[in-house]
Order: sequence, then structure tokens, then C-alpha cells
Amino acid sequence: MLANTLKYPQPPFTQAIQLYGDRSGSKGTFKFAGFAWIQHTKVILVQGNEQSLNGASEWRCLLRLIALAHRLKKPIVLWNLPVAYIAKIQRKANLASAQAIQRTELELLRLPYPVITVYDRANHTDYDPRELIWSDGVVLVALPDAQSSEQEKLKIAAHPTDIAPAILELLAQAETIPATELVKNRRESLHFLVEIEPVVQ
Repeated sequence: MLANTLKYPQPPFTQAIQLYGDRSGSKGTFKFAGFAWIQHTKVILVQGNEQSLNGASEWRCLLRLIALAHRLKKPIVLWNLPVAYIAKIQRKANLASAQAIQRTELELLRLPYPVITVYDRANHTDYDPRELIWSDGVVLVALPDAQSSEQEKLKIAAHPTDIAPAILELLAQAETIPATELVKNRRESLHFLVEIEPVVQ
């Protein structure tokens, strides 16, 4: 992957290094993928939307980013990237995509470092419910009058300035949990979601 140092334009990130490129030279469809800092905390950030991860090469790109997070012992922040929702649709596309998705999902579930998801889109409630269950922490950017959640791993950010503290708090919480337990919790969430799959529309 090639690197490009830049000032990431969207808070709460204060610095970023974009990584892009597949073996074929594709830059991918992610809005951003690479290193990002929240103050002094360094994470692997992958930002996209429902149209990201639209093929096997995109999934392989995400897989390499997960491997990088593992190697560097860094957490991952997935921003507006409904991985489970996209996988559910793309899995049926072709065999190459299905294999790439399976490998990526397994590595994401096995990652011994925190995975935090952030949704700042107005329609985040339309995503598959599993997006709010499987990760180690979720930040939802909502209207200022939104009620705070009682779930420990779900934070409501009423203002853009609330996003950074919410991510850092979730990371701090997740980092106190042993890696084996993080992985176990993700797998149990996945099994639970598979069981309710016929009910979820």
C-alpha cells in the first residue's frame, strides 16, 4: 500500500496517513483508509458507506488493514461502514467475493484489539441491527435531544465535539477486557445474530 500524509479534514482526527492501493493498483472506494490520530491515540481508520466493499479486491484491502492493525497492535475504527450489512449482500455476488468476505470476517472477529464503529449518518438506524451488536463499541451521532443509552458499549454523541471523547472512552473500556474475551464476545454476538437471522428483515 502507498502512503499519503495529510491533515484529515473531519474531526475528531488531528492527523492522518492515508494508505491505498491493491495489487492491481486500485485505490478502492473507501472515503479514507489508513492511520488516524485522536489527540495522541493512534488507530486504523476505515471510512466508507453502503457502496464500499463492492468487490473481492475491496475486501482484500480491508483484510490487509486488519492484518496491519494486528501487527502494530492498534485498534480499528470503522466509520459509516456497515460491514455485516454489506457482507450479507455481497456474499451472494460471486465465489471470489464470498471467499474474501469469509477471510475478512474471520480476521476481524479474531483481532485481539478493540474494534469501534461510528455512524454519523442520519439513516444509521436503517442498518442491519447486527451493526450495533458485534463490535466492541459503537458511537451514534444523533440529534442533541437524543437520550443517552444505558448500554455500556453504546455512546450517543449529540454534537461533533462529543465524538472524540466517546471513541476514547470506548477504547479505554475495551482495552481493559482481555483479548480472549473480546474475541469471545464478538463470536457470541455473531452466533446470536445468526440465530435471529430469519426474524431480522
